[in-house]
Amino acid sequence: MEFNFDGDFVRQAVAILLSANQLIAYWLAGNKNNLGWLLGVLGGVPWAVFIIVWDVWGLAPLVIGLQVIYIRNLMRWWRESHSVDPVIDPPVVATANISAPTAP
Repeated sequence: MEFNFDGDFVRQAVAILLSANQLIAYWLAGNKNNLGWLLGVLGGVPWAVFIIVWDVWGLAPLVIGLQVIYIRNLMRWWRESHSVDPVIDPPVVATANISAPTAP
């Protein structure tokens, strides 16, 4: 196995680093950390550069779609975390099956 540090190696390394950034962003967002969504939004910029520089236009719809999702969720979670009214799920009420006693 031979390592050539040519353009292909650099392209693969950049793609791996950008992918790692997106995975970390999703991990943080899954832990309800707003930094995850912010990291995802900021990560769209190097992806756009990657697409343009290496002419990988097939990734453009994915990156655009991810940016829409990241921005939407960042705004939504930001509003919820800074809301005056806490978001509380309604209580779950268990219904009991009560029937009239039967005669012996």
